[in-house]
Amino acid sequence: MDETRCPQCAWPTAELPHTAERPMSRGRVDYRHCVCGSWLALLNGDVVGATRPALTQVQSMDT
Repeated sequence: MDETRCPQCAWPTAELPHTAERPMSRGRVDYRHCVCGSWLALLNGDVVGATRPALTQVQSMDT
């Protein structure tokens, strides 16, 4: 896994806007919203967590 890209769509994290940054004892935590809809958590610039957007289910209608 490349820690500098979104694990869902491989978009470079450097191209995403910073949503929130917080200092921590282990470094800096940064949250970013990816173009695919995932939220990314970065620790010192490396992706350490990600969410996946909820998928909508397409239902077919039988007539």
